Amino acid sequence: MNMNRRGQFFLLAALLLSFLLLLSLAAYRMYSPEPKVYIKRDWIQQAQLVQLARVWVKSDFCILCIRQTSLLLKQLNQTYRLNIPTLTNSTFRDRVLLNTTGYANYTVVFYYSRGSVRVMVYWSYTFQGFYEKKISPTESVVYKNYTLTYYHVYVGGWGSVTVYPSLKDPLEKADLRYLGGGEWIVGFPSNMTSYTLFDQFEIPVRIGG
Repeated sequence: MNMNRRGQFFLLAALLLSFLLLLSLAAYRMYSPEPKVYIKRDWIQQAQLVQLARVWVKSDFCILCIRQTSLLLKQLNQTYRLNIPTLTNSTFRDRVLLNTTGYANYTVVFYYSRGSVRVMVYWSYTFQGFYEKKISPTESVVYKNYTLTYYHVYVGGWGSVTVYPSLKDPLEKADLRYLGGGEWIVGFPSNMTSYTLFDQFEIPVRIGG
C-alpha cells in the first residue's frame, strides 16, 4: 500500500477508529439494553463509507446487496446515533475484459450536504505472450503471461489517497509477482480462458476474456 504520508496517517487512523467503533457497538449491543454511543461527524464516518463501497464493488454492484447494506447502514445510524448524514449515491462501472487486453473501473460516490466520498477500484492488463512452466522433471505446462495494474483511489476529507492492495490466488494455479506501485506479473495455464484473483478485501480481479 503506497500513498501520501499525511493522507496515509489520517486514513489509517480513521479506519482503525471505525474498526474499534464496530467492536464497541457490538459490546454495547450485547451487554447494554440501551446502548449510547456518541460520535462526532468525522472521517470515521467517511471511512465507513469506503468500506461500504468496497462491499458494493465486491458484489459487482448487485442491486439487492446495495439496498440491503444501505438499509442496514440507516438502521445502525438511527440505533447507535452514528451521526452519518443523509446520503445519496451514484455508481459507475466501465468494464472491458478481452483475451489480450482489458480494464475495469468501479466507482462509487456518496454525496451529503457538506461534501462527498469517492471510491474507485481500477485494474487493467495486457497479454505478453506464452511461457513453459515445469511441473515435474518430465512434464511442463504452457502458461499465459500478463502484466496487471491494480489500485484503489479514496477521495474524502483526507484528500485523495491511492492504495495498492495485495492480491491472492485461492486456486494456487497462477504465477504471481508484485513489482511495486500496483504493478504485477501474472501467469496462468493457457487452457484457462480467464483467471480470477482476489484482493485483500475479497474483491475479485478477473484477467482475460
